This record gives sequence, structure tokens and C-alpha cells, in this order.
Amino acid sequence: MHVGTLELVLRIHGADSLKDRRRVVRALTARLRNKFNAAVADLEQDPTPHSARVGVACVANDGRYVDGQLTAIVNFVEALHLPLEVVSDAREIVRL
Repeated sequence: MHVGTLELVLRIHGADSLKDRRRVVRALTARLRNKFNAAVADLEQDPTPHSARVGVACVANDGRYVDGQLTAIVNFVEALHLPLEVVSDAREIVRL
């Protein structure tokens, strides 16, 4: 079994309040859960309106499949029509 984790650091454009940030992050996490059937969470402990950290985890029997899923997730987030950009992404795949 292979477990893949992905941490996305995002910059949110046009968010003036935490309510605006929460709206964008909730829309992103819902879309990722629906499209990729992955576990998604907001990782920010002390949120600011203009940035976010989102964690994604997926499990599969094949490590190449997990890597492909994580790559597809990054590409999907970059192609979304939400007011955000991916600043960095860190991924890790562990075989259990």
C-alpha cells in the first residue's frame, strides 16, 4: 500500500477577510474531494486572509498511480477559476 501526501501553499487574491479566505478554501477542498476522492484539509493554524496551506492524502496499491494523482491534483488546482495561485507544493509517497 502506498500513501501519498501533498501540501499546497496558496496565495489567495482579493481576499480581504478570513470569511473570503474560508469561502475560497472551502470551494477548493470540496472540488478536490469530489473529483479525486482524496482526503483534504485546511492546515493553517493561524490563518491570514491572503494565504492558505491545504493538505491532501490519497492511498493506492501502486506508487506510480499515487504520484500521478498528486500531479493531477496540482494541475487541477492551477487550472481552477478560483482567485488563488499555487506558491509551492511538497509531496511525499510512503510505502507501508
